[in-house]
Amino acid sequence: PLIICKDADLDQAANAAHVGLFLNMGQCCCASSRIFIHEDVHDAFIEKIVKMAGRLRTQGDTTSETDIPLCDLGPQVDK
Repeated sequence: PLIICKDADLDQAANAAHVGLFLNMGQCCCASSRIFIHEDVHDAFIEKIVKMAGRLRTQGDTTSETDIPLCDLGPQVDK
């Protein structure tokens, strides 16, 4: 699990959660499948992570602007 404390650097925490969730489609032993967030920073953290997820490219899109090319998502199932 990923634990976000109330004194955490939320930019760094959001980046770690994002990579943990989307790198290798979440199929690795370090995936951020469970995230525990201190209630004092919950809303701010969620806002950051939702914005990051919205910047992902999907379905083979290689032309849209993004600052997160490391986590491009392709088709999940071929057949």
